[in-house]
Amino acid sequence: MRGNSLFVFLLLFTVAGAAQRPVPQLPQTYIDTSFAPPTGVTRPVHTSTDFKNALDAANPGDTIVLDAGSTYQGNFTLPAKSNPNNKWIYVVGSALSSLPTLGTRVNPATDAAKMPRIVTPNVSAALTLSPGANHYRLVGLEIYSASTQGCVPTSTPPENCYSYQLVWAAAAVGQPLIESITVDRCYIHGSPTQDVRQGIQANGSNFAVVDSYISDIHHSTNDSQAVLAYYSPGPIKIVNNFLEATGENVMFGGAGGMSNPWVPSDIEIRNNYLFKPLSWAAVGVTIPPHNKWVVKNLLEFKSGRRVLVDGNIFENVWVSGQTGFSIVLTPRTVAGGLHAVVDDVMFSNNIFKNVSSGFNVTSFDDQCVAANGCTTPGEARRIVFYNNLFLLGDTTQVGYTTGYGWGGLINNGVTDFVLQHNTVVPPPNLGYCKASWYFSVAAPFNPPVSRTHNVWILDNALCRQINGPGGMVGQFPWVLTAYMGDPSPVNPRLLGNVFYAPSGDKVYPLPPHNYTSTVPFIYVNPGGGNYQLSVPTWTDTSDGKISGANIERWEAPGINSSSPSHGNSANGSR
Repeated sequence: MRGNSLFVFLLLFTVAGAAQRPVPQLPQTYIDTSFAPPTGVTRPVHTSTDFKNALDAANPGDTIVLDAGSTYQGNFTLPAKSNPNNKWIYVVGSALSSLPTLGTRVNPATDAAKMPRIVTPNVSAALTLSPGANHYRLVGLEIYSASTQGCVPTSTPPENCYSYQLVWAAAAVGQPLIESITVDRCYIHGSPTQDVRQGIQANGSNFAVVDSYISDIHHSTNDSQAVLAYYSPGPIKIVNNFLEATGENVMFGGAGGMSNPWVPSDIEIRNNYLFKPLSWAAVGVTIPPHNKWVVKNLLEFKSGRRVLVDGNIFENVWVSGQTGFSIVLTPRTVAGGLHAVVDDVMFSNNIFKNVSSGFNVTSFDDQCVAANGCTTPGEARRIVFYNNLFLLGDTTQVGYTTGYGWGGLINNGVTDFVLQHNTVVPPPNLGYCKASWYFSVAAPFNPPVSRTHNVWILDNALCRQINGPGGMVGQFPWVLTAYMGDPSPVNPRLLGNVFYAPSGDKVYPLPPHNYTSTVPFIYVNPGGGNYQLSVPTWTDTSDGKISGANIERWEAPGINSSSPSHGNSANGSR
């Protein structure tokens, strides 16, 4: 039921009051990852030396073919080549025709044996893209580490061997951009005893990751990411992948320093499965004391603009290195460059499953101080969550007991922000949530001063009345004004919502066209993944539709996923 919901949302906001309601600008450029094999020389390679020589000798338009099932050990460089006609070099496995076709995600359990293995023996990347490298497509490859650096098996806990990146775009200030890189149907991984800090460091323009499986990405207590991009103007495409990492499964921005001129822009993140295994939620693993890794979030933007995040599954996040929010939208200019902003971001049709909390959004970099050279705090504007389902995790789980249990955190100063047709389902052990949307805003509350600007909360089905440090909305006459009073009046911007008030909560007065129920919500078919609201059926909304999200499947259409697999192929020993 999500096929045209984004179109309907944009149409409504364009027709019904574009002068007031924030409408994010969607990506201006989408990367075409159609499979079009080059017609130049085919270069079969059988040894690591052959592979190095082929990378050096290949001309744009050539195809390098590695033997399926063979191991190519070393640190291989994809060099920059003169390429005036923008021809591609494909690096493929010899059994590519036996792998799933483009548009279907690879599965290590069934597909890894059909791939050539590219293995780094040390901390350096298995594959390095040189500055200026362009038009490389990596297809059907298994990439992992066999590093012996840092192993201390007798320590408590044991220290893993480690590498830094597996695929590294070696972008640098003053050097030509890396451009037009596609990672297609690859299996990229660490292992329970082999740390990898980043699966793919995607610092380039026109960088795509599609139909791939990236797992077991972790590295001591450092942040680790399946995909990271910070030195990139975009566009970037991340579509139909399985992505697993401790720190942030995917992150944009947050590095490069004051000399970083780029804001990653025109970003497409669709139909992915971003996952953290609950086996990591254990004392000594990511839970203190003596934890060897830290968990942070599933997706973070410290810098980015014109972003579409649509049809993804975000599963499992708990309190570890951060407070358990699955999505973090926080401009960071100090490390990420003076141009860091988080603008024009659309989250639509996503499922957040078993998360400690939903999202955390801030309006500027609160760590920007002149003493550190920071002269502008950046901004976050025109962020929209539309038709998303938040399933908060059982608070008795390890790692979840100290979580906030909030659908979302709206911080002081948030501007041009929309929450429409979302559903927040409470932790199953509680039957209610600690907060649905929580406004973390500063006093004074009476007399009220609005601490946010142009925030719209429309047509949601929420597991508790909205609250914050000043109390619940309606509890005191000044609370609503303090939370979202600018611009006036508030009423058109808080409309069509239905709230649950658990036993012990008073029902507080709300603006017209909102409703609070003391009866627990009933959903159409939660066992089958359909959390559309059935009781109460509230259609006094901005568009006449039932409040809340309408997502009928655990997996959004187009996602080709299987249960996360960590079979023998993940240990790098085949």
